[in-house]
Amino acid sequence: MKNSIQYFTENGIPELEKIRLDFMESPVMFDKCVDEVWKVFRKTACHFICRWLEECNTLIEDSLKRCLDWQVKDRGQKNILTPLGSITFTRTRFQNKKTGETAYLLDRILGWEPHTRISGGAAAGMLAAAAQASYEKAGKNACQGQERVSRETVMRRVHSIEAPSEGRKEVSEKRKAEYLYVEADEDHIALQYKEKKGDVRRYKGHADNGQTVKLVYVHEGYADGGEDKKRKALKNVVYFGGLYRGKDNEKLWKEVKEYIERQYETEGIKKIYFQSDGGGWMKKGIEMLGAEFVLDEFHIQKYIRRMARLSADGGVEEGREAAEKKLQGWIQNGNRKKLEEWAAQAGAGLGEKDGKKLMESWKYIKNNWQGIRRRIKKEEGVMGSSTEGHISHVLSARMSSRPMGWSRQGADSLSHIRIYWKNGGDMLELVKQQKDGGTGEEQEEERYFSASEILSWEKKHSRANGKYIEALRASISSEISGKLLFRSAIASVC
Repeated sequence: MKNSIQYFTENGIPELEKIRLDFMESPVMFDKCVDEVWKVFRKTACHFICRWLEECNTLIEDSLKRCLDWQVKDRGQKNILTPLGSITFTRTRFQNKKTGETAYLLDRILGWEPHTRISGGAAAGMLAAAAQASYEKAGKNACQGQERVSRETVMRRVHSIEAPSEGRKEVSEKRKAEYLYVEADEDHIALQYKEKKGDVRRYKGHADNGQTVKLVYVHEGYADGGEDKKRKALKNVVYFGGLYRGKDNEKLWKEVKEYIERQYETEGIKKIYFQSDGGGWMKKGIEMLGAEFVLDEFHIQKYIRRMARLSADGGVEEGREAAEKKLQGWIQNGNRKKLEEWAAQAGAGLGEKDGKKLMESWKYIKNNWQGIRRRIKKEEGVMGSSTEGHISHVLSARMSSRPMGWSRQGADSLSHIRIYWKNGGDMLELVKQQKDGGTGEEQEEERYFSASEILSWEKKHSRANGKYIEALRASISSEISGKLLFRSAIASVC
């Protein structure tokens, strides 16, 4: 610690004094001054951490506990990228006397895997940046120094992450809600390739590389935002999503169902309303959750307007607005037969292409009739749907709003990471979960006592030495106590 303070005194303070004088001479250069001051403190912080790591390495070398099983093999430099910048320090490689195994014991104490080049904090910052911007920008913003991480490194990190939704966390007390809302939609992205590079087929300017990313979110309705907030917010919203292709679709709905059962008192829920556009992959969710389907207003109006426009273009007597009003009235009154007869009559006067579009629109309304009726009648608890907006903010803003291509692995991993981020997940905790295998289970290990615990025990069990212990505690400097505390960490790996 003394060496670090001396370094700052000899280097940092003169640099800061020079910056101060430059600022006094040209106050208009304020922003440049702020940037240069930050660089000085960042450089000093990196030096401090470097010295602390080397001090810990020296303590391992001097440890009697270590000498019992491990001997010094050689020394070398280690470079690791942190949120502050790149740090280079000297560490020691040890060899086990019995097994011949070699290891950097300092790395084990710090929880670093072999060949770690990026710290957990830098990796967490990289993932948070990748969730919001391109891999290239995420690499540039991985740390606050001048160092850069390649976009390939960011991509590999994203692909290796398994991000659970925050909805899997246990709660101390289950919440109560009369009505629960499950909303679902999908974002359409473009793949660079399907299974291997070059397997995308193109015909007349169109490619068969489309892929959907699914989004599901659960909430309790709109929260009371008050008079100051113009936009409504969803109450206790939690997101789920990813590719979930084929049979994995059931896995998605199982996650949603387990979340609801874990977070809520299900006996007190009157109804679960499932609000969506009625896509085929959503029907499994309605079935598993025992929910009542409600078609969102956007798709109801979309197909009514399409049918009205096609009928007007086909020469039907009433105009477009009149046809639209008539269709809405029949749906409002539940007159499905009248609507079907009208569709058949209007379709007969159209060409093959437009007639097919009109009948497809009618078929969509017919297949989702119950969901439409619940929306139109405004049954108790039914509220507006916000799927289109959420797809835009949660997925499209990063994955499809600009021309870009994905691999299936990249799209799935990044969608999970972005949803984890949107749920308020801690990226550093996510990085740690990968090291622990994602189990969250603590392994049983030998118990070692820290210096403060030893002193506390001595005070409790020895009245005669009480004054001596108090004097000893007061006389131990922070540097010495730090060394004592670190010895328990050394014991845990030796």
